[in-house]
Amino acid sequence: MIPNEVQMKNAGQWFRLLTRLIHARLTGRPLLLSHLVTCRCPCRCETCLWRGLVDEELTAAQIEEVYLDAARAGILLNAIWGGEPLMREDLPEILRSSRKAGLITVLITSGLRFNRQPEEVTSLLDTVIFSLDHPSSRHDEMRGMPGLFRNVTEAIDRLKRRPASPRFFVNSVISRLNRDSVLDLAEWARTSSVPIYFNPIEIGIPGEPTNSPSKQSLAVDESTLAGLARSLISLKARGYPICNSYGYLRTFMNGKRPYRCHARKACIELRPNGDVIDCLDRFHPIANVTNVSLRDLLARPDVRRGRLRNVDCCVCNNADVIDTSYIWSLRPESVFSLLRSSLSPP
Repeated sequence: MIPNEVQMKNAGQWFRLLTRLIHARLTGRPLLLSHLVTCRCPCRCETCLWRGLVDEELTAAQIEEVYLDAARAGILLNAIWGGEPLMREDLPEILRSSRKAGLITVLITSGLRFNRQPEEVTSLLDTVIFSLDHPSSRHDEMRGMPGLFRNVTEAIDRLKRRPASPRFFVNSVISRLNRDSVLDLAEWARTSSVPIYFNPIEIGIPGEPTNSPSKQSLAVDESTLAGLARSLISLKARGYPICNSYGYLRTFMNGKRPYRCHARKACIELRPNGDVIDCLDRFHPIANVTNVSLRDLLARPDVRRGRLRNVDCCVCNNADVIDTSYIWSLRPESVFSLLRSSLSPP
């Protein structure tokens, strides 16, 4: 079969990603910018840790400078999330800046406003990740937003019909609210031909004040989570479009298995107001990009030492931390899982 234009583009991007990954490991430079562009969101998700966390936001012009700086520092991939990024009226301008800087651009969205966006927005994206926690209108109740499930499915259908569409995935948070529907979500993904990631809920933000609310009451118990992990491994082996690596899923099979976290080496986290965050203490920023350029900040010896030192923390449950850590370690199965999910037709 002759690869089509989209497959060739994806192959080129992920070859760049893998070569840049090796370069990043050799030079100690980050690979990914995780940009929380806004904490505003019309949804009322019980599982959310980010809504309303920060009010101030960088302007689109300031963001353009940050993205250019990120590219100069060797960063290749830009994950734009929230809140709901589409709450920002200047999002098209932000996406153009990401494209101008040469960054692979990923948008993480609830899907609520995606269908209202001009074609220009879609054309500026390399990947879209939609949040979906139930394969029915029950998702609307969980997110406190009527019509949300319909919006997500319509957005996905729109992308399927679009020539040269950006890649699209679904991300599902596993909690007590949907633990009985996880396998139904996997079945929905199979019948809808939609790649899906599963992530157990994060129960808190490292470094948060002791009086901050915790999501512990929404966490699934280890026994139930282990059973779900075994079932998802079985379904993945049968060809279901589950994007988590087998290594990631096995992390939860017999009580959560400790892992060596490399997320701080691979990723830089940026808040809406320009704060650069150390993931071990997200309430005390390293610096703010309105005071120092991102490139200069990453070149500082103390910041570099802090990023590259090995840590014992394995609190996070998300695949974007655990699978990224496994990929940074060049675990073959995790790297091949990334390639399979990234190079298959959208």
